[in-house]
Amino acid sequence: MTHHRSTRVLERSRLLVALGLGLGAVTGGCLESTAPGDAVSSIAAEQGEAASPITGAHEERCAQPGSGQERSAKLEALAEDGPYGFATRDFVFVDDTRPTPPNDTFPGAPSRTLPARVWYPARRLMAASPPPGERAPVACGGPFPLLAYAHGLTSLGDNARFFAEHLATHGYITVEPLLPLTNGNAPGGPTIGDVPNQPADLAFVMRQVAALGGDDADLGEAVDPERRGVMGLSAGGLTALLAAYHPVLKIEGIQAVVAMAPLSCFLGAAIYTRPLPALILSGTSDELVPIAGPRRVFENAPAPVTLVELTGGTHSGFMDRETPFVANTDTLECARLLSAGPGRGGAALAAGIINGVGPGAFDPTGCTPLCSQRYTQTMGATRQLKLARAATLAHLEASLKGREAVNRRLIRELAEEAQDVHVQTKR
Repeated sequence: MTHHRSTRVLERSRLLVALGLGLGAVTGGCLESTAPGDAVSSIAAEQGEAASPITGAHEERCAQPGSGQERSAKLEALAEDGPYGFATRDFVFVDDTRPTPPNDTFPGAPSRTLPARVWYPARRLMAASPPPGERAPVACGGPFPLLAYAHGLTSLGDNARFFAEHLATHGYITVEPLLPLTNGNAPGGPTIGDVPNQPADLAFVMRQVAALGGDDADLGEAVDPERRGVMGLSAGGLTALLAAYHPVLKIEGIQAVVAMAPLSCFLGAAIYTRPLPALILSGTSDELVPIAGPRRVFENAPAPVTLVELTGGTHSGFMDRETPFVANTDTLECARLLSAGPGRGGAALAAGIINGVGPGAFDPTGCTPLCSQRYTQTMGATRQLKLARAATLAHLEASLKGREAVNRRLIRELAEEAQDVHVQTKR
């Protein structure tokens, strides 16, 4: 057991097995000897930019992957995997400085336990993350930007991979904690009331990953703590927005936010207190989080902010879910979510958002109730995921790597050529 001041990392396999998370075994760092080179990623090459210099203890033993072959930084290239492989490592982080509140039959706890999976660039190109028992070394070419991903209400944390794997191949490290009281196996049942506590969970796990030592020192050393962002889907999208903007709950020092189908209609204008590069993604046929909410975020958030509306896209599409022979896969998701009592904790949610800001932070006027309307799905999950991945990568390349031309080019392409996408920007 390793202690970090008022926090600790619990013995992994025992707790992860108990929580039903597979523990991927992991081993050493950049061990394969390769000649130094100046190959660059496809996006950097397309922009005529130099790749990040190779620094640190591995300088003479590593070379960045990639052949230097130029590929267009357009939709197709951005949606494809990048020059790195990807792999995962699992941890359990415990924050001893903050409690987990009582929840129905759950009496609460003096700390917050956060099982977490980390996706990272790996040396070898793979079609899937290495199986448990194999530990992939971190790719050379870092340090890499660090992202924290927040899952949605009732999730088991299995949907982040559709974005985290892709981002890892383009040189990003992503950590996703299983959030204590919004995950599907939460003690006392999932509750939306714990969302105001989740921005601090994201900040905590990012600090823990950046501080990794021992057998995982290679991963900790690969993190660039000066380039950080947050992401989330649904209630996780709400978490990301609070981490980005809320006067009290915001995470200091982050440079980017991506909110996919964020539960957000009730967020009042009073929470938007700082400019931060933001990407809002939403489907016009989303039955769980109607598009009025993301549109309100776009209206209230200070520039720079981009809203990408996927015509006929759904909530399920962001999770690569599509059911044949139904008008909208979200209808099935709604039935599952409603059975879990999604309104539980609503008062605590409102109180947490208002706290330190005032009543102007929470304004549900005109919001469409969850799953109260039916829409026809016209965009397939494959197309939706492709568009969302490309837009997310382009936004992060601009916000965290200074490659604004990548983002401008994709926005122009979507506006001019994609009939199923509508893009609005404020700059």
